Amino acid sequence: MSDEADIAAEAIELNRLAAIEACRRTPALPAKGTCWFCDEPVAAAQKFCDSDCASDYELEQAAFMRAGRRPGGELHPD
Repeated sequence: MSDEADIAAEAIELNRLAAIEACRRTPALPAKGTCWFCDEPVAAAQKFCDSDCASDYELEQAAFMRAGRRPGGELHPD
């Protein structure tokens, strides 16, 4: 017979596994010939011009998620 702690632990584990699977199914960012953050030209297989742009892009996307906005959107649409 399961107690409440066992039931909660099982629910937590199922949620953790579901989150891991969702991350695995998230499509990878494709290379587009320019940096995804600053739009500088890069080699065909690269996604960012340097590690600073890669880090800034990740921070920007996390901010979009916290704000409840679509990742990849514009902060200041014109």
